[in-house]
Amino acid sequence: MPSSSFSDTNTSIIFSSNIEFKNSSYENFGQDNERQVLTSKEGRINLDNQNIYLNGDVEGKFILDGKDYILKAESLSSDLLNKSISSKEKSVFLVEDFEILSSSMLIAQKQNEGTIFVFMNANLDKINSKSRINKGKANKIEFFPARDLILMEGNAEFFEDNMKILSDEIHYDLKEDRLLKSVNAKIINNL
Repeated sequence: MPSSSFSDTNTSIIFSSNIEFKNSSYENFGQDNERQVLTSKEGRINLDNQNIYLNGDVEGKFILDGKDYILKAESLSSDLLNKSISSKEKSVFLVEDFEILSSSMLIAQKQNEGTIFVFMNANLDKINSKSRINKGKANKIEFFPARDLILMEGNAEFFEDNMKILSDEIHYDLKEDRLLKSVNAKIINNL
């Protein structure tokens, strides 16, 4: 960790590129009323590489296109230069109609896609919706808020109405509430 120091016989001052804080809150305002707020019990920022590390009951609130998205994790890292947020620990992502529980996650900005949420080893559950989605799981779930699209990849299982779909890849349109695509799928009816 880079640092500078100054000392004389009476005083020792250390200048560090790391700033530590307690009960912290980080807020970022984007275009078109986009906003993100991250809170935690403790954290630090590295001024050299522009990374923020948050620990202890981390909660993120993201407002995109007028919709609220909530993320909860034990720790998060934010790369301010690359505009990404990640966690290598269990996380819970809440949206109005569903929740995703995952072993790790990444939030990134894609030039043509806007914000993308990526969840590894994830489970999807309906929490308060009239949607036909009941639940699902996959090695990787990607959520594209700007397109209301969920992509599930790798050992994907998806429960819709009274059927179960097992597939390598599933694409689901949340706005239209319908399955768009499944690759190498097996469908089991009348569950």
